[in-house]
Amino acid sequence: MPAAITLFLFGAATAALSLGLPLGTLRAPGSGFFPLVLGLLLMGLAASHGIRLHLARPKPAAVPMTPAPPAAASGDGATLRVVLFMGAVAFATALLETLGYAIVSFVLMLALLWILGVRKWHVSGLIALVSAGFSQVVFVHWLRIPLPSGWLGL
Repeated sequence: MPAAITLFLFGAATAALSLGLPLGTLRAPGSGFFPLVLGLLLMGLAASHGIRLHLARPKPAAVPMTPAPPAAASGDGATLRVVLFMGAVAFATALLETLGYAIVSFVLMLALLWILGVRKWHVSGLIALVSAGFSQVVFVHWLRIPLPSGWLGL
């Protein structure tokens, strides 16, 4: 449940901060449009996950026959993955102006794949390269959204 709450708060912060950027329209989206949509989607997904967790909770027995075992201290690692995910996104955001969108999206995808458990570097490198290239073509060249090019001009 802490992971769902953390993701919901992260989505709310993303949506709130995106309102400070120009939103544009659906035909000509501004730089705040996609962060707003992604923040709202993250909030919705986190809320639905939290509701599912709440509904799936085991109901307490009327009279327990044996004492309950002690709760695991670390859980399944979901909270750690959420914290690492948010840290990677914050780090990428901090480096976006300096390194540029293409490089940061490649490195961010590598980091997120590692956090999700993809440990084969050739696989995650290929996925990161294709996704960064695809998003560069779609957002910069096709939709003509001005994204930071960084000191390399990419």
